[in-house]
Amino acid sequence: MNPPAQLILTVDYEVFGDGSGQPRSCVLESTERILAIAESRGVPLTLFVEALEFAAMEREPACQTQSDAVRLQLTEALARGHDLQLHLHPQWRGAKLDPAGNWQFDLSRWRIGDLPFHEVVGLLEQGKVWLEGLGRKQRPDYRCIAFRAGGWCIQPSALVLAALSDQGFLIDSTVAPGLRNATAGEWSDFRDAPDLPFWNVDQDLTVPVSHGVWEFPILTGRVARLDHLKALRKAGLAKGCQGSYRGPGGAAARLFGRLNRLRQLGTVMLDFSTLPAPQLIEITRQWCERFAGEPASLPLAAIGHSKNFTATSERALSEYLDWVNGQGIVGTTYPDALELISSG
Repeated sequence: MNPPAQLILTVDYEVFGDGSGQPRSCVLESTERILAIAESRGVPLTLFVEALEFAAMEREPACQTQSDAVRLQLTEALARGHDLQLHLHPQWRGAKLDPAGNWQFDLSRWRIGDLPFHEVVGLLEQGKVWLEGLGRKQRPDYRCIAFRAGGWCIQPSALVLAALSDQGFLIDSTVAPGLRNATAGEWSDFRDAPDLPFWNVDQDLTVPVSHGVWEFPILTGRVARLDHLKALRKAGLAKGCQGSYRGPGGAAARLFGRLNRLRQLGTVMLDFSTLPAPQLIEITRQWCERFAGEPASLPLAAIGHSKNFTATSERALSEYLDWVNGQGIVGTTYPDALELISSG
């Protein structure tokens, strides 16, 4: 008999990529609600922490109060049985506040996949040192072993994967099979991802090999196009959160991105901050049926964003986790999931 499937419930813990949004309303308050829902159902949460942005905030006296609150929430999350792993948007390295209180950084560095090897190594090292320095004060055995690229912009992936190996990362969880973003300066393309629940990679994320970093993909699936459109229309920002999705390409690129998303209606990630419970359940069912014959325990990586977690999201996540528990699916973290797969 196969072991039960394992839900890895993840949140990208961050403000907006252009620096807009306040940590309290866009990160802290919504994350506390997610933690409470997960804990009430016995499911650990994995926070993919955008370490560079919070390190930048710590350097700014105007951000100290909220920076302290971020550190407190993260260490308390570890103490409560949750996990922290690394999320990076490269433009945050060296970011500074201007006199008007706006973040200034180089938006041309948006994609980690476009950077040279030594820069990627430096970014990963800085983020990992920051996160492990914070985590080990609470839990001395804490390790940062998993990564998710900001904006899913990990391609071309060869240098990033080499840098991940160099810095001791064991897992990437960026790939969303079947999805593509064609927006200039923000592109990603996972349409050629293998039909596997997890795999090893060393050059191309979409080509499985017998060694290298593990890829634990974000679950994706198909839902009715009209249902997807309705979900997108209902999606919004967390209570009190205000910010901009401005990227490196400006207004024209944002418009192109919206049109691109409309073309992909019906193909969705397992995103509990934007989808209703019936769609979350359907995607999970599809994935479990698709890989029912796998000998190893099946990892199910779900994604959410603190800045997009609304009252509607709260209801969806609560209903979804109730269903998960009813199905015998077990909540877990990346280190525990990898240990189970490796031992199998």
